[in-house]
Amino acid sequence: MIGKTLSHYRVVEQIGAGGMGVVHRARDERLGRDVALKVLPPGALSDDAARERFRREALALSQLNHPHIATIYDLGRQEGVDFLVMEYIPGQTVAQKIAEGALSEAEAASIGCQITEALEEAHDQGVVHGDLKSENVIVTPKGWAKVLDFGLATLRGPMLERADTAEYTGENVVSGTLPYMAPEQLLTGQSDARSDLYALGVVLYEMGTGRLPFQERLPTALVDAIVHRPPTPPTEIQPELSRLFESVILRLLQKDAARRYQTARELNADLRRVCAAVPASFARGEAERGAGNRRIESIAVLPLENLSRDPEQDYFADGMTEALIAGLAKIRALRVISRTSVMRYKGARVALAEIARALEVDAIVEGSVLRSGDRVCITALLVDTATDRHLWAETYERDVGDILGLQSEVAKAIAGEIQVTITPQEVARLARPRPIDPEAYHSYLKGRYHWEKRSEEGLKRALHFFQEAIERDPTYAPAYAGIADYYITLGNYNLADSHESYPKGKAAALRALEMDPGSAEAYTSLGTVKGSYEWDREGAERDFRRAIALNPNYATAHHWFADHLVSLRRFDEGMAEITVAQSLDPLSPSISADAGGYEFYAGNYDRAIALIEKTLDQDPGFARAYGQLGGIFEQMGKYEEAIQAFEKTKEVSGGSTYSLTALTHAYALAGRRDEAERMLQELEEIGKRKFVSSYSVAAVHVALGDTDRAFEYLDRAVRGHDRALIWLPVAPRFNRLRSDPRFRALLRTVGAESPEASRGGSAG
Repeated sequence: MIGKTLSHYRVVEQIGAGGMGVVHRARDERLGRDVALKVLPPGALSDDAARERFRREALALSQLNHPHIATIYDLGRQEGVDFLVMEYIPGQTVAQKIAEGALSEAEAASIGCQITEALEEAHDQGVVHGDLKSENVIVTPKGWAKVLDFGLATLRGPMLERADTAEYTGENVVSGTLPYMAPEQLLTGQSDARSDLYALGVVLYEMGTGRLPFQERLPTALVDAIVHRPPTPPTEIQPELSRLFESVILRLLQKDAARRYQTARELNADLRRVCAAVPASFARGEAERGAGNRRIESIAVLPLENLSRDPEQDYFADGMTEALIAGLAKIRALRVISRTSVMRYKGARVALAEIARALEVDAIVEGSVLRSGDRVCITALLVDTATDRHLWAETYERDVGDILGLQSEVAKAIAGEIQVTITPQEVARLARPRPIDPEAYHSYLKGRYHWEKRSEEGLKRALHFFQEAIERDPTYAPAYAGIADYYITLGNYNLADSHESYPKGKAAALRALEMDPGSAEAYTSLGTVKGSYEWDREGAERDFRRAIALNPNYATAHHWFADHLVSLRRFDEGMAEITVAQSLDPLSPSISADAGGYEFYAGNYDRAIALIEKTLDQDPGFARAYGQLGGIFEQMGKYEEAIQAFEKTKEVSGGSTYSLTALTHAYALAGRRDEAERMLQELEEIGKRKFVSSYSVAAVHVALGDTDRAFEYLDRAVRGHDRALIWLPVAPRFNRLRSDPRFRALLRTVGAESPEASRGGSAG
């Protein structure tokens, strides 16, 4: 073939051969470039129909456009010879590199990451490779990996082939290269994306150890080993390989396809962790294992990847993320980012350095979780974000009932690696907790998953699952704390009458504290009920401070305590608490927007607007921020801008009653009295079906100049224990009433001493 021209491709030299044909380097005389020309085996395309079908398949494969996939350019036939024209890639195949000896973990991990990205792209396009092996991956002199022959295994028909070992070639009902074939391919003849991942596991094993997982030379013995025997752990062959790399390989080589990584995307997450760990592999002394001279004082646990095929298991992965955060949060010396902020990165492919900058942390924990029956496998990796250096990695497998013990074990391991001080009290809180009922735990995680949605339907489902958890285990404190948060959220979001929601929330919080006297969540809920509903301001402060002492990293405790302090005009203390909350939960729209609201209450309008606009940049769908912006515009006399902001609040919130009362108030201030009075009548009708805040309606009557009607509605608000009454000391909407004795009496009723006339404002 050397010197022969097929179509406009002049054959220059032979560069490879195998069961799928002979490969030559050829010159494309039209475009003046080198190409790889593969002459297909005689009879591979047996007739014109088969040839046309393959031409269509090759055309589809040519659409795969990825830096780690060799591109198909053309398919031709001349003088009875069928040939494929592909991208020419100079370099060595992985098989050639392995022939020189095992690769370093650094190189093997780098090549593995690139192959995984190629598989991810192909599988997303519905293309299965079908014959991935070390001979089908070329590495350029610069270390760039390219995968060859995607989707072409069917050309070979019933042949098993291995170019360098005749014993592996013979008749069978399946196509592929025997040492790389997954058990299901051998048993059923069927393959899918998971079969490609098995083959990649073989390639990774080869690169790391210099040998195949199974050494049998007789094909029947090799088939038996692949189907029935576990491979020798790679670290028994190459002890310097990391346990993290070994765990990835062994999981890829699972006999049961359901126990492997289910997609290349899932695998990519763990292999990227191996790649991130590579710098530490070059110097494995104790100095490299620690954090060096850099002090780790802040940390974020990114959402653990759900490696189950079942999307319904998302709640479990999210729950495990929350459990690890909760374990680390008990260590006062660490600043631990809250769940709300880290969940923004769920499923996102963002560089760790970028995440670290956004969250302002020194280190990041990544990981994955797989639940199989009552067993759970968790892989966790700690990365120093300044150097992108791996500090610690471990894989754990436990019964689900021991999951809280695992949470504490991981927290203590990480604390030890970064040499952070743990107090005796924290050691006690991290002590191995009692086992829990797996079903109760599952129900609790589902409850938290739905509670986070904050929708009416989500809250209903959350209550169902919290109650289900308690039915399984009546002593399970977190489920009672979840019920407390459910009822408090109903009250805070004006979804239920205060008399209906807050007392039930208090009862659940007290029950949680009976089960677990160290529950920071329960103390936070209790403080909210005391301050917002019972108007016991001193009792509320004690509970908030107790919650923070128990868990200084609980952002919600700092946030709700800030609410409490600002409502009492203790602005400096309140801003200090919200600043801590922001540092713990920097991407929370609620915390960010309320920080702007507090600046507004203190009269700092420019800072308030800047904070609220930043919130809306991050989350354009956050209704409360538009409402706060409208309140600021009102106090600045920009009534049309206020109306526009409240119209947006109404749109984004789906017509919430808060948005309607706020819009009515803006109409009244703007002098559009007829529209304001019309909307008041509508609110009266709505109030027969849904909760409408009497406090907010009172503010409308203040704007209309009807003081007596305003006090009438404020009295209704007092009888209903409307939570918004805590803002009376600072709310500028009621400034006209501050000299009235009735107003001072109201302040005493809600537990606030009579303040001087407010110098600032609020949307409240």
